[in-house]
Amino acid sequence: MGSLRRACVAFVAAGALSACLAPQPVTRPSESPVASATATPTPIPTFTLLPETPTPSPTIPPTLAPTAPPRTPKPAPTNHDAGDKLIPYYFLTRGQFSIFPPTPQLDFDFASDVDGDAFFRGLTPVGQPIFTVREDFIMTPRTAYHEIGHAYEALLQRKDASVDWRAKYWAFRGFPGTWQEAAAQAATMTGMGQWIHQPQESWAEAFSVSMVGGGQEKTLDYGRTINPVATKAFFLSLLNGGG
Repeated sequence: MGSLRRACVAFVAAGALSACLAPQPVTRPSESPVASATATPTPIPTFTLLPETPTPSPTIPPTLAPTAPPRTPKPAPTNHDAGDKLIPYYFLTRGQFSIFPPTPQLDFDFASDVDGDAFFRGLTPVGQPIFTVREDFIMTPRTAYHEIGHAYEALLQRKDASVDWRAKYWAFRGFPGTWQEAAAQAATMTGMGQWIHQPQESWAEAFSVSMVGGGQEKTLDYGRTINPVATKAFFLSLLNGGG
C-alpha cells in the first residue's frame, strides 16, 4: 500500500512537471496585409492656401442736389408807375433848390426780381436828372430824397466841375481823413459793407435826412450824429458856392 501511494505521487508529480515543461502557445500580432501590386493608392487631397483678398466695400454714389432750373428774368415793365411816386418829392425839392430843372426824366420801372429800390441814373445832356424805381416798390420820403440827393451832387458838379463839392461836405461833417481815402477803403469791400462806406452814399443819406427833418443815416457817420437843420443849411449854401 505504501509503495503504491508513493508510485502515484511520483506519477502525479511527473505529469505536473511535464505540463509545465510543454511549450505554451504564443499570441503574435496580426501581420499587416500585403498590398497588391496592382492596387491603386487612395489619393490624399492637398489644399493650397491662397492669400485672403479683402472684399471691397460697395461704393455708394454721392447724392447730388437737384440742379435748379435756370431762372427766367421777369420782363421789364413798359411804364414808370412806381417812378411817378417820386415826382411829388422832386417838386418839393425844386421849390427850395433852384438848381433842379422843372421836371426829371423817368425811365421805365425795373422788374421786381432785380436788386435795389430806386436809382439815380445820371443827367441827360440838358441836365435833367434820370430816375428809375422798382415796379413793386412803395415810395418813401427817405428813398425819394436819397436819390434826389445824388442828383443834387451831379447838378452842382455840372454847374462847376472845378469845385470839389464832396470835399466841402466831408469837411462840414468833420469826418476823418478825406473822402478819397474813404472811397478807396470802400473799394476793398463788397455788399452792404461797401455801400455804407461810400462817400457818395453818405452825401445822399445826409441830404435825405436834412429834407425829411430827422432820422438816422444808414451810412457810416464816424460817430458824428447828423444835425438835420444845420445840414440842410449847408446844402442850401452850396447853391452860392458856399459851405
